[in-house]
Amino acid sequence: MTYSAINAGNFRSRSGSLSEKLGSEFAKIETELESRVKVAKVALKGGNANTFAFAWQNPESTAIIVQRVVVDVTTKSATAGALLDVGPAASATTAGDKLIDGLDIATKVICADNITNKGDNGASLCRLDKSGGTTAFITGKILIANAAALAGNVYIEYVKV
Repeated sequence: MTYSAINAGNFRSRSGSLSEKLGSEFAKIETELESRVKVAKVALKGGNANTFAFAWQNPESTAIIVQRVVVDVTTKSATAGALLDVGPAASATTAGDKLIDGLDIATKVICADNITNKGDNGASLCRLDKSGGTTAFITGKILIANAAALAGNVYIEYVKV
């Protein structure tokens, strides 16, 4: 959908106050913006094996389709064997690997996603329930070895259903 402004003559001839007319036009713009792809930025934090590097909850009042998750590791973990699983989850402390399974976060600074680097269990898309729903989180859990030095960001690209 692409917003098309009403011409000035038609705008002036509409009934209602200027405030009402502008409000109607702004509502159309807001509707269009709401239908676009959104991106959430979440900080990665280091930790020991079996701790969570991040947890993000769907902020929307509707279900969403997560199209892509990008993990941008700016500081590697420095502990050999450290891996990261990323996926949909029931809570901030529930692990999932249905987007990225076993990403190596120990050996190099990387930028990886669930399309190119999904691993064995990863998928290109997932659906999350609305905020407060049964499965409304995306989590990233550190596995195998400690990743205390880990730093970077995760970018979660999604659309509202």
